[in-house]
Amino acid sequence: MIKNKATSDLRTLMNLAELKAEQFTDGHLTIMRFTTEWKAMLGTPNLDTHEGREQIRDLRGHETLVEALEYLIIRPRVEDTGK
Repeated sequence: MIKNKATSDLRTLMNLAELKAEQFTDGHLTIMRFTTEWKAMLGTPNLDTHEGREQIRDLRGHETLVEALEYLIIRPRVEDTGK
């Protein structure tokens, strides 16, 4: 992930995540805390549908909020890679 942990404070990570959300999802960003992990995604899942619940289930979980935000910031978007 981000190499220099001293510079990856939560405020900086949130600012970067917000910028990415503004660029790709009209500013929508979702952060979730579960019993054993954190998950973060661009957009807002529709939890009333099977599709939204699948989105949450398929997200990679992380031990800390910092790790979840780092992953969100650096991972390529499926739409951008064509995968």
